[in-house]
Amino acid sequence: MLRQVLHEGLQTSFHKLGHFVANHPVFFASAPVLLSVLLGASFSRYRVEEDVEYLLAPKHSLAKIEGNLVDSLFAVNRSKHTLYSDLQTPGRYGRVIVTSRRGNVLDATHVDLVLKVRSKL
Repeated sequence: MLRQVLHEGLQTSFHKLGHFVANHPVFFASAPVLLSVLLGASFSRYRVEEDVEYLLAPKHSLAKIEGNLVDSLFAVNRSKHTLYSDLQTPGRYGRVIVTSRRGNVLDATHVDLVLKVRSKL
């Protein structure tokens, strides 16, 4: 009994829905396209952010103010032959820790070895 009532109710509602869609074909053909265009238009406002500081610190934070002060006082030479110690700028970096088994790392022989490795990079 419940199954028959449910079946009749669904059949009637889908029949009315089918007639409504058939009587308004332009709306049901254009509405999905229009909705997709409107929702897809918001993607044009997205942009890729490359500045790591912008992603990690608020605009008027003390860290940004201090960073701008340091950049203005101590300009960094960003040529391709410069060793970078700042990993927050765009690019690929690597660090090497040089140690010596015997003697001082700043001895002439050790410095020559470091410079030789540096010149091969």
